[in-house]
Amino acid sequence: MVILIPIFKQKDIEINYIMEGVGEPLVLVHGFGTKLQGWHFQIEFFKNLMKVIALDNRGVGKSSRPNYSYSMDMFVEDIHNLLVHLGIDQKINLCGISMGGMIAQHYALKYPNELKTLILCATSEKLGKGAHKIIDGLREMDNLSLEEKMFIMFPYIISRKFEKKLREDKQLLDSIKEDIAFITPCKDPTTIKDYENQSAAVENHDTSDLIDKIRIPTLILGGSKDRLIPIYHQQSLHEKIANSKLEIIKGCGHAFTIEDPNQVNKLIWDFIKQHS
Repeated sequence: MVILIPIFKQKDIEINYIMEGVGEPLVLVHGFGTKLQGWHFQIEFFKNLMKVIALDNRGVGKSSRPNYSYSMDMFVEDIHNLLVHLGIDQKINLCGISMGGMIAQHYALKYPNELKTLILCATSEKLGKGAHKIIDGLREMDNLSLEEKMFIMFPYIISRKFEKKLREDKQLLDSIKEDIAFITPCKDPTTIKDYENQSAAVENHDTSDLIDKIRIPTLILGGSKDRLIPIYHQQSLHEKIANSKLEIIKGCGHAFTIEDPNQVNKLIWDFIKQHS
C-alpha cells in the first residue's frame, strides 16, 4: 500500500489523509482509536474504481491530538473542511465503521445535501459508556507487547474462526500487526489520553430521536459475531432509516472490513453502483 502523507490544516488542527483514484468520491471514516490504515483492504479495492479519501480523525495517527474532550460535531467539521479544501463539489459516498459510523450519521444529519449514499458499518445510534470499558481494558494491558494486546482484544473484534487463521498464518498476522490492526496500532500508537478525548464524543453520541430524518440511500452492515456492537444495533438503525438496506456479514466479528473484505467490498460497490 502506497502511503502518502498530505496534511490539511484548519486553524489549530492538522488532518492527515490520503486521496487516491478518480471518479465519484468515497470517503472512509475509521473507528475509535484506529487510523486510516484500518481501511487498507477497501482503499486497495476502491482506488481502482473511485476517488477514495480516508483520513486520520483528530486524536490518532498523524493528525493533531489536542488534549480536550472531542465532540461528534468536531469530527464532522474536520471532514467537511477537508472536503472543501480538496475541492470536492460533487455528492459523496460516505462510509464509516464503528465510531466512524456514528460520525457519518451526524454528517448525514448536518449536511444531507452533500451525500449521495451513506454506508454504516458495525455502528449504533447510541452506545453509552462502552468506550470507557475499552479504555479500562487497554489501561490494564499497558505493559504488554503489541501482539499480547492484540490476542486479548481479538475475541471482541473478530470471530474465533478468523483468530484461529491468524494464529496459523504468520504472514497475515504480521500484516495486521504492522498497522491494519484495530484498537492497538503499533505505528503512531493511540495513547490512553487520546482514547479518553475521543470517548467523550462516543459516549455523548445519540441519534435515536433524529435518525429517522435521514432520507439518503443507506447501506447498513453488521457482523453476526460482533461482540462490541451486536447486530441488534444495526437492526434498529435499519428500522428507523426509511431508505435503508441491511446486510449481515455472517461469521464475522466487529472488524469485518478486515476479516472478510471481499464480501464487504462487493456489497458496498454494488450498493454504490445501484445509486449511481
